Amino acid sequence: SDIPEHFVFLQDEYEIMTMKDDDDDDEDIVWKGVRTVTDRHTDDPWAKHVGWYVATIDGEDHTFSLLSDALRAYDSFVVSTKGFKTKKEHLNLPGDWDKLFRDKGKGEKHKLEIEELEERHDKEMEKLRAKAEADQESAVRMAVVKEERKVREVQHKIKIEYKEQSKKEMEKLKRQYEQENVRRLEEVVRAEKQKLKPRYQVGEEVYAAWWPDDKKKDEQPLWYPGRVKSYRDKRVGTKGVGEYGVVRLYKVVYTDDGTEQDNIPEHFVFPKEDYLLSTSNIIHHEWKGVRNVVDKASEDVWASLIGYYVAIIDGKEQSFPRLSEALQAYDASIAKRKGDKTKQSDLNIPENWGWLLTPNAPAPPTVEELMEELHETRLKITEQEKMCVKSLEEKHDTEKELAVKAALAEERRRTQDMKRKLRKELTVFHENEMKRARQMFEGDKTKAIEMALSNARKEQELSLEKQRGDLEQHFNYEKDKAMQFVKLETRQQLKSEMQAEFNNLKNEIEKEIEQRLRTEYSLPPPPKRAKVSLSLIPRSAFGMSSPKPTEQKGKENMPEGDSLLTPTPQSEKSSAEDEAQI
Repeated sequence: SDIPEHFVFLQDEYEIMTMKDDDDDDEDIVWKGVRTVTDRHTDDPWAKHVGWYVATIDGEDHTFSLLSDALRAYDSFVVSTKGFKTKKEHLNLPGDWDKLFRDKGKGEKHKLEIEELEERHDKEMEKLRAKAEADQESAVRMAVVKEERKVREVQHKIKIEYKEQSKKEMEKLKRQYEQENVRRLEEVVRAEKQKLKPRYQVGEEVYAAWWPDDKKKDEQPLWYPGRVKSYRDKRVGTKGVGEYGVVRLYKVVYTDDGTEQDNIPEHFVFPKEDYLLSTSNIIHHEWKGVRNVVDKASEDVWASLIGYYVAIIDGKEQSFPRLSEALQAYDASIAKRKGDKTKQSDLNIPENWGWLLTPNAPAPPTVEELMEELHETRLKITEQEKMCVKSLEEKHDTEKELAVKAALAEERRRTQDMKRKLRKELTVFHENEMKRARQMFEGDKTKAIEMALSNARKEQELSLEKQRGDLEQHFNYEKDKAMQFVKLETRQQLKSEMQAEFNNLKNEIEKEIEQRLRTEYSLPPPPKRAKVSLSLIPRSAFGMSSPKPTEQKGKENMPEGDSLLTPTPQSEKSSAEDEAQI
């Protein structure tokens, strides 16, 4: 009696605590997930020497007063977590889970089903990947086809624009060429007009106007003969060189008194021969086949007042800057055409043709010589015209070539810029389309993978949930089984103890009664008596029904009927005693 509580243990607890490892009998087993906690600072010997137990379940510490409860709680958590993958070395009390390991074949079958599901999942994922890749390739091909179509459309559009632009450029160049032709013709006409104005060289005899005391605007000029000493050119109006050339101002030295006068306008200077012809006694200065032409609309004063001369030679008009040249050319054409039949009245200057009009006159130059000289003069003039036209044409061709080159270079530059811009836009558009297609594919692929993973996860969760439910059911079954077994064992033990106490009490009462009877009545010593043992007989032996236990799962091993009342087997008979049953 009076045994301290820290020296008293339940049998199951003591057996678990004294359990040894099969491989090493010197060391205690280290429990998995369970540790002993003691309080060294307390006065309670149980807390100081025995303590309680803490099991780490799902990352949390749970306190138990009994080691068996802590170990079984941890083992239940391991089994519920790992399922059929649980091994004996994972558990602290593997003997409590024999049915789990016996049913492992079912777990293997379930494992095969899971592997089959995973394989099917992998195949479905492979199909989804192949389909996604095919969709991606199809999308890429469609994007490439669209890009090629757009490139062709853009190229066609560029060709059309380039043709239209080339057409516009050709029209522009044609207009420029036509304008250049017009300008060239205008330049030719201007060159022809510039040839019509006489240009007096230094030393040439002229008649020039003279004003006393340089009063050119106040008084009418007087005309005197002289020679050209120098000259200078100036612009006409705001256009620079006019259509008849530059305006020339002369410095003339008069031969009658040697005086000089500067800045005489060109329309106040005449060749000596023209002045004498103009001031001759011919009435109204009406020349045969020659007329004076003035341009009233011109800014050039010489052209609007003096003008040039046109002679009709062989039915064609021909222009001359000087009157003498026009008259001589006309007279030469008449003499050539009529020959000896030429009359004085047919000519403008008959004095030059006295040899033709007077039979006995010394032979002047023949008509052939004159015509040859005229022909040479015309050739020189024609050659000069050709050189001038050639120079103008070369200048025009050079300017035209430069203009065309500049236009083509500008057009080429604009075309290159347009091509670069279009190429850049096409590249950016293609990259954006590829990026968008890739994003769409990645999104579809991600969605498909997520959906497949979600379905597989759901199936696995359902399977695990089913396994967890089965394991919980099995655990509850084993737990109920253990509880029933403990209850049965406890009841059996209590009944056995009550039966022994009852028998002892009965024997003591019988002995006490016998002793009293023997003392009061002075009875002889008792004869040899048979040993009597009392046993509780089940009701079924008397034809009485007993209540049956409630059927529930996990009660397969309970004895039917009230088995706790079944007589216990007695020890072997003594050789000196008989056995009777009451």
